[in-house]
Amino acid sequence: MQYVNTAFPLKQIVSGIFLFLYTFQASAETFAPETAAYAQEWLPVYPQVSVNGSTAEGLFKFMSHHGRLFVKADTLASLGIHTPDSHIRQAKQAEGQIGTESSAAPATDTNPITTKPETELAASERPSEKDLSANPTELDGQSPTHNQAHRAGNPTTADTASSGWLELETIPELHVQYDAAAQTLALTAPLDWLNLPVTHIGKETEQAYRIARPGFAGVLNYDYNITRNSNGGTGHGLLTEARLTTPAGYLSHNHLWSRHQENERSTNKNVRLDTYWRSTWPEQGLVLTAGDIFAGQLSGSSSRLGGIKLERTYRTQPWRNTAPLRSYLGETTLPGTVDLYLNGVKQYSQDVAAGRYEITLPPSISGSGTAQVVATDVLGRQVTVDLPLYRGTGMLAKGLNEWSLEAGYLRRGYGISDFDYHKTLVGSGAIRYGISHFLTGQLHAQGGGGYRQFGAAANSVIGSLGQLNFSHAQSRFKQHKGAQSSIFFSTQKGAWSFGAGWSLYSNKFSELSRILDEKAFQPEPGHIRTASASLGWSSRKLGSFALSYLHNKRSAEKQTDKIGTFNWNANIGKRLGVYLNAAHHFNNSEQRSLYGGISLSLDKGYSAHAGSQRDGSGNRSHRLSLSKSSAGLGSPSWNIGWQQQGSSHTKRQGHLNGYLNHDTQYGDFRGSVYHTRGMTNWNTGVRGGIVLMRGDVFATRTVNDSFAVVGAGGIAGVPVMLFNNTVGKTNRKGLLLVPNLSAYQKNSLDIDITDLPQNVQVEHSRVQAVPTERSGVAVDFKINIMRAAALTLKHSDGLFVKDGSVIRSEDGTPVAVVGFDGRAFVEQLAEGRNRFTVQQPENGGECRFEVDYQTEQHKDSLPDLGEMICTQTQQ
Repeated sequence: MQYVNTAFPLKQIVSGIFLFLYTFQASAETFAPETAAYAQEWLPVYPQVSVNGSTAEGLFKFMSHHGRLFVKADTLASLGIHTPDSHIRQAKQAEGQIGTESSAAPATDTNPITTKPETELAASERPSEKDLSANPTELDGQSPTHNQAHRAGNPTTADTASSGWLELETIPELHVQYDAAAQTLALTAPLDWLNLPVTHIGKETEQAYRIARPGFAGVLNYDYNITRNSNGGTGHGLLTEARLTTPAGYLSHNHLWSRHQENERSTNKNVRLDTYWRSTWPEQGLVLTAGDIFAGQLSGSSSRLGGIKLERTYRTQPWRNTAPLRSYLGETTLPGTVDLYLNGVKQYSQDVAAGRYEITLPPSISGSGTAQVVATDVLGRQVTVDLPLYRGTGMLAKGLNEWSLEAGYLRRGYGISDFDYHKTLVGSGAIRYGISHFLTGQLHAQGGGGYRQFGAAANSVIGSLGQLNFSHAQSRFKQHKGAQSSIFFSTQKGAWSFGAGWSLYSNKFSELSRILDEKAFQPEPGHIRTASASLGWSSRKLGSFALSYLHNKRSAEKQTDKIGTFNWNANIGKRLGVYLNAAHHFNNSEQRSLYGGISLSLDKGYSAHAGSQRDGSGNRSHRLSLSKSSAGLGSPSWNIGWQQQGSSHTKRQGHLNGYLNHDTQYGDFRGSVYHTRGMTNWNTGVRGGIVLMRGDVFATRTVNDSFAVVGAGGIAGVPVMLFNNTVGKTNRKGLLLVPNLSAYQKNSLDIDITDLPQNVQVEHSRVQAVPTERSGVAVDFKINIMRAAALTLKHSDGLFVKDGSVIRSEDGTPVAVVGFDGRAFVEQLAEGRNRFTVQQPENGGECRFEVDYQTEQHKDSLPDLGEMICTQTQQ
């Protein structure tokens, strides 16, 4: 690393001027030899100063004495070097010792330049007693003469400390490199003496996305299916979602209708599934839901409520990094370069100035890993630090929190009845908090109608060893007290992975949904203990191996299950894959199975598969299949399979099945068939959506999340891409609905401009859309239709209008410049007759011409109008 100081030549010039003035003044003295002697002993110098490799800006005064450099403490402070008082005292003591030694020596003048003895000086030239004890800087800018120094017993070394001047070499821990010829001074001080800022490396500035305000839109998602069997039975099913989006939020309603008919008997079902309103405040991370909601608990299960839910969540702020980030704080005395490697792969490199630096490790680490920080200074010295790391899951950075509050009435008969809610009001709440970068805690409570439950959980990272999670919850219902506890450890070291856990579940532990049927809750004493362990290893050549063991003991039934599994899969070359799975129940030899197979990848999306399975009861099955994957919208995917099943007690029986899927811009179509001896079943269906937005109706694929209506300036047939994947073309109005955008995240929408007409001008071909949750956003690409034409301007005598002439419209606005051979390209033409004036250079005067432009005649093109006569105007 090299630092270029542009001020260095200027400072050298200034220093030269000072030296010149001093020399000029010295030449006017009566005793030139004595002045020359002084010049060798005391001289103010202004060298180019660098501190820890960084050049200091400005002029700084030092005193030079026989090649030794002196400085005042305030000068060091102005350079940013804050010398401790103890070091200044040591420097002063060192100066005093030097002065004592000098005064003890004979005061003889050994300088060969001084030829006149001291006794021959005139009275007016002899220094006073005050001069003998004065410091060189106390003589009002005048330096002591050579003889004054000798008469005072060489006070220039003994008295400099008392006057505030310190010799640089006597200051402990300050490294000095002084080049008198080049007038450069390099100082290297401990970092504690320097007030240097910390250089931050790798930490990205969190910047909130600009979320688009949702508009009014209507969405209808549907999934319709028809089934029929060989017995004549038919079934119809329709699942729908109606959604209304507004700037304040959205309303969602899900409904199910089905009809089944067989043997002249039919059953119908028409039931409401759920209805809710949701509003979000992304900047604050708040989400409010009213209607049918979920109330969760630590075990992962949830209960359906009809009520209200308020939560604070970071899912509305995906731009924030909520996971703990490890950092390393280092320092360098000189400028240099810091490189970061993760698992041997270089992540980034950055130049740093002298001082401390903090390097934030990227969140891309999963499981265990090793970070290596390599710092190299300008002298080539290198320091390497290895940091063993482990990144856990479900962790929050220190100080971050998420919480939720729910209150309402339990839902009964979901999928059976429309509005059946329990009459007892219940509530629940949970909070998750990042206690430290290595520990995230969670509290949960819920209750109502005589039911109570409290719980706590924690996720912790144990250094680089792995992650340890535990949870505990207690419930009370109808005088039954129960508890559940679990602890699980997992780790990953290179190609190895290991996990082990233990849990205890009391039969008397109950969940909130037990309130719906109090009489059915009659638990027996006892509990269930479960222990598990798993071990995995992966290799590029040999594949992936996994072993697991499960020990489950139910005390009430006095039964224990011991199950072990083995899994292996590997790729042989680029096309062939093999796998083998085995399971064994150690208490029941019949409950064991072995399953293996091979898969072959072919060209153009085709693949083949063959597999066999056998269990401990003698059941066997064999499968063969051929399939083709979809290449995108408009490309079908299908599968044809054959299966044979049998056992030692039954006859072998074959099955034939197949399916066909075809996904389009307007919906997804599917069909399947299953055939075995004496029976054939088939079904077909379609899934999609209808959206009303921006005054138009769009048929599209199912809109599960957010969506956008893209406008292409009214041009039909423009291809639109989402993350570089084509999703459709604009309709006759130049609009296209793009479904399933990611809420609160940047979605890259592009239009393909390669096939646009010549007269189409696009300001930008990519837009970043950031919609809110399950709402619509309008995205417009600014596309302009150019009314322009090329032409050749000539005078009436047949000569070309001179190049450089300026073409102006009737209002005097410049619209074009004439090129060589009278060629010009005129934009902003109006429909019909256009009049122009041409201002010619070099006093060539003006001429005029007219263009009759017909838009319909030149549609989708930029025409060449040929030669135009420019008529010269009268001067």
